[in-house]
Amino acid sequence: MTDSTAEDAPECRQCGSSVGSTADRRVVPTVEDGEAVYRHFCSDDCLEIWEAAN
Repeated sequence: MTDSTAEDAPECRQCGSSVGSTADRRVVPTVEDGEAVYRHFCSDDCLEIWEAAN
């Protein structure tokens, strides 16, 4: 993955916070309709909450 700046950093799929390049950042890749989709999370906690709801 490439480094991102604050302006182009993705938002956490769960809480909406900006996801920077930190050790806590999590990315879940999937394929939907033949396209790669990346879901970004700011922490393990947000990822676990999102996984439990889906």
